[in-house]
Amino acid sequence: MANHLLRNKLFRYTLLISLCITAFVYIFVFIFSARQHVLIYPLFVGCRFLFQGIVNIYLYEWTFHGTSIANSRQKNLLRYLIGYLICFIFFFCTAPLEQIVSPLPPLPDHHWSIIDNIPSTLWQAAMNHGLVIIFQNLLILEYERANTALENSKLKTANLESANLLLKQQIHPHFLFNALSMMKSLYREDVEAGEAYLSHLVNFMRASLADHQQKIARLSDEIKLCNDYIEMQRIRFEDALVITIDIPEQVLQNGYVPSFSLQSLIENAIKHNEVTEASPLIIRVYLEEGRIITQNNLQLRRLIDGSNGKGLINLIERYRIFSADEVIIHQDNNNFTVSIKVLYNEAGNNRR
Repeated sequence: MANHLLRNKLFRYTLLISLCITAFVYIFVFIFSARQHVLIYPLFVGCRFLFQGIVNIYLYEWTFHGTSIANSRQKNLLRYLIGYLICFIFFFCTAPLEQIVSPLPPLPDHHWSIIDNIPSTLWQAAMNHGLVIIFQNLLILEYERANTALENSKLKTANLESANLLLKQQIHPHFLFNALSMMKSLYREDVEAGEAYLSHLVNFMRASLADHQQKIARLSDEIKLCNDYIEMQRIRFEDALVITIDIPEQVLQNGYVPSFSLQSLIENAIKHNEVTEASPLIIRVYLEEGRIITQNNLQLRRLIDGSNGKGLINLIERYRIFSADEVIIHQDNNNFTVSIKVLYNEAGNNRR
C-alpha cells in the first residue's frame, strides 16, 4: 500500500514537471522567434523527461523492493547507473528525430551524423537524468520523512495505549482483593449487609467491564460507577463515612476524566485514614476553576496493610498520557486534597 501511494505521487509530480518543462521550452522558443516546430519541439523535450521519469520510478521500485542488495547506497548507485544507461540509449535513438523537430536551423556546411552526436547525447542524457534523479529523490525523501513521522506517531499512540491498559489492569486486582475480603467479613456478621454489598459489587464490576476499553470516561458515567463503590463503603462503615459529590450537570455531561480516577481517589482516602463513628471520614468531591477536587479530613492510619503508594502514582502516570496539566496534591494539618483537570479537548483524541 505504501509503495503504491509513493508510486502514484511520483507519477503525478513527474507528469507535472514534464508539463512545466514543456511550457518553459515553448516560451523559450517563442521568445527567440523560431518559426518552425514551435509546439512540436517543446512536446518532444517534455516527453523525453516524462519517459525518463517513468523509467526511474520503476527502477526505484525494482532496486529497493525487487533485489537482494541490502546496502541502500549500493541500491541507489545501481539505480543511477542503469537509469543513465537507459537515458543515453533513449536519447541516442531519438537524436535523429530531435534534428527533424528542432526549431533551430542547421549550421552552414555542417553535416549531422550519429557518431558526431555522441558527446552531445552524453551531455543531454546526463542533464536530463540528473534533473529527474534530483527531483524524484526530493519527493522520495519527503515521503519517507512523512511516513516515518506517521509511524512514530502510531508507535507513540500504541505505547501510550499499552501503558494506559497496564495501569488500568493494576487497579482491578487490588480492588477485588479488598472487596472480596470485605464481603467475606460481612457475610459472617450480617448476611443482609453481605447481600447488599454483593449486589453493588456486581453492578460495579458489570459497569467497569462494559467500559474496560475506554481510556477516559464522561464525568457522569464516572460518577455512576463511583456510586456503587460508595454504597459498598457505606454498608461497610455506615455513619463513619460521609461522601458528598457536587459537580454541575453541564460539567458532568461535557467533561471527562481518566477511567476509574475518582473511584481510586475515594478508595485512596478510605485506605489511608481512620474511619470511625467517633471520627468520621468526610470526603468531598467538587468542581473548582475547571478542576475536580477530592478532599478529605486528615486522620492518617498508623499502619496500612499492603500500602505501597501505587494508587496515586498510578493516577498521575495515567493522567500524563491524556493531559499536560499535572495532578496537584496538597496536604496540610487538617486536609488532604487531590486536584485533577477536567478534560474537554483531549476527549476527542482519547476515546474509543
